Amino acid sequence: MSNSHCPGSGPYARLRDRIALIIALEEVAISALSDGLAAIRKQCPDEDVSDLEHAVRAHRIGILKQRAVLGGLGIEV
Repeated sequence: MSNSHCPGSGPYARLRDRIALIIALEEVAISALSDGLAAIRKQCPDEDVSDLEHAVRAHRIGILKQRAVLGGLGIEV
């Protein structure tokens, strides 16, 4: 009997690895944006910076939701 439907092997493992890499890259990018925005906020407090910070927080929440959905499906990332 083939083991191709097992989540830890074959195309499922490859897809899981790709999803994990994408989420990790998103987290790195968001972290860099957050650090940059913190530096900008110190130099010039502006309403536009607050809008960008809100967008960064919203994206972080989106990443957490992705992890929760994938975890609910049994996919560890």
